[in-house]
Amino acid sequence: MPFPHIKIGRIVYIFQGLIFIHTIANQLITSYLRKVKSYKNINDPQRSFVAPFVDKHSGKNEFFAQIDQHINWDPIAEKIKLVYKKGLTDRGAKAYSPLLLFKMHLISIWYQLSDTQTEAMVYDSISALRFCGLTIEDSVPGHSTLSRFKKELVDHGVLKSLEKNFDAQLQSNNLSIQIGKGRIDAKILPSK
Repeated sequence: MPFPHIKIGRIVYIFQGLIFIHTIANQLITSYLRKVKSYKNINDPQRSFVAPFVDKHSGKNEFFAQIDQHINWDPIAEKIKLVYKKGLTDRGAKAYSPLLLFKMHLISIWYQLSDTQTEAMVYDSISALRFCGLTIEDSVPGHSTLSRFKKELVDHGVLKSLEKNFDAQLQSNNLSIQIGKGRIDAKILPSK
């Protein structure tokens, strides 16, 4: 026996203490991770080497940047999170941010696009990607994800009130949205 002065009982006691400490540490870490779990593609500090070049060439379409200047997204995001619970558990893959999905919904309204067309537009448009909080490396939610998101908000009766909240914020800035025909005509105008 390598340590004759240490009795087996003490070794067992030490191991039990280590297991207890490990269990407590695991519970604390799991509890912390539940609180800070982020959504897919959100708050990723790592950017690729192409991001500055993409940023440089995406400034032409100011529509989405103007929207972001005039809208406080926090109250909208909080209202969505009250009913849309995807991604808030520690199980499974990360979900897309509900605010990202709501912004895609707005794009579909402004440009009169189906969910499939909206998905394609966000993939194709750097300014739409940026408006949704995505980078060129991020995956874009599919049309079925967007459809399920909208259905859940409609089922809970909050989609129209969220749209009204958005419109009220625009109107408080004396602005409104002129609906586009296709992907090129939407623009922001002073309200009448």
